[in-house]
Amino acid sequence: MPTVQIKFPHNAPVPSTLTLVEGNRLRVKIEAVAKTYKLGTRIDAPSILAAQPPVHNARADSWQFDFVAQQPGLTKLSIVAVQGTGLSVMPAAITVQVEKSISLPAEKTTEGMLVRLLLAENFSPDGAPRNVAWKASDVLTSMRWMRRVIENRLKSGKPEEFMARGATTIADIIKANDRGMVQFHGFPTYPTLNQNMQENLTDYLQIANNGLHGKRTAYQQFVQAAITVASEPLAADPTSTGLYAWRSEGSGSPGPDFKVHATLMGNTFYTHARLRKQD
Repeated sequence: MPTVQIKFPHNAPVPSTLTLVEGNRLRVKIEAVAKTYKLGTRIDAPSILAAQPPVHNARADSWQFDFVAQQPGLTKLSIVAVQGTGLSVMPAAITVQVEKSISLPAEKTTEGMLVRLLLAENFSPDGAPRNVAWKASDVLTSMRWMRRVIENRLKSGKPEEFMARGATTIADIIKANDRGMVQFHGFPTYPTLNQNMQENLTDYLQIANNGLHGKRTAYQQFVQAAITVASEPLAADPTSTGLYAWRSEGSGSPGPDFKVHATLMGNTFYTHARLRKQD
């Protein structure tokens, strides 16, 4: 009995379990099977995973199969011979878990602005320099500290110390600028962001929502951390007086009133000699 292997287009064998995200397209092939065998698919829950009609390539005697993940859920997929006998296909069944895709909050909301700032100000899984070990738990903590900085500045009674005279909202703090000097690169013109920042955000989401990408889990954690921090109740300040600034590690203090608290994920966080948190 001939045995054939289900493979990805790049020839790696398809495992017996797969995770996809709704909207993902799964493309696989089986080689060296003549058209005298008519191959087809069986899916336990076609509402979860939809199959396109298989295509046979006569020149290569190969079959191509395309599937689309339609909604979250669990199903099983099999490729079988509906015409012809004696063909064994491996894996005999593939368990497919389809997960819900993630998206950023609307850009014109406070949460949407915070999410985009947190993603822009933290290293992505592929963006960390060699001296920074990327860890999802550290990214989550870093983002919580950053939100603390913004909230502490807003409630400080001295927003003018951060180029935000008269600030009454988080947006006022994030978009602060003074004659071309800015607090957060790229954000004075928010919701308009420069092309590089926008492309990065798009890339992060695409990888986080690609179940077949090798770094999907890390990017999902990265994006989800920003969404969580922007929407959860404000986390406790790690200091007794309050965090008021962060800068890239090695770039120096923001000024003489700022005292180093700690460096985390490539950013150094600072307290303030005069200002105190208001909670």
